[in-house]
Amino acid sequence: MPSNVAVDHPKQRLLFFVVDDIDDAKKNKLHDLINKLLLLRSWIISPPQFVSVIETDKIEDSNDFADSVGVEFEIYSAQSPVSLSKDVDLQHFNEVEYLVEALRGFSEQEKVDFEVELDDTYVGAIERGVVNPTLSIGFLGEWKKRLAFC
Repeated sequence: MPSNVAVDHPKQRLLFFVVDDIDDAKKNKLHDLINKLLLLRSWIISPPQFVSVIETDKIEDSNDFADSVGVEFEIYSAQSPVSLSKDVDLQHFNEVEYLVEALRGFSEQEKVDFEVELDDTYVGAIERGVVNPTLSIGFLGEWKKRLAFC
């Protein structure tokens, strides 16, 4: 943990989840990608984590269950009323940009779509290797602008 961040500083969860059905081969490739990312750089809080959760509720009264697959990443909150130093915020921005690019490449190669949420709020998508404007301009672009004014 960076020395200028309080131990009890609030955190937010960034979740990239696969929208489509995904077979075991693609799940394994995504898991392998995330394992590689944790070794390729240092992460402020912790590296992104592969998540696979089997939903316990039945889908539309059938015998099928939903398998949610994706990537979870924790960042320190910079939302009011708390503040975050520019250097930590910038490091998080760089981490998220790096993660988005890695998942964009995976999406393009494997023909998989991701939706992205920050604390259960939709912030964009990566669709067949294309980062949509909601994520690139609305989320990342606005974050980058805010960093430029700090």
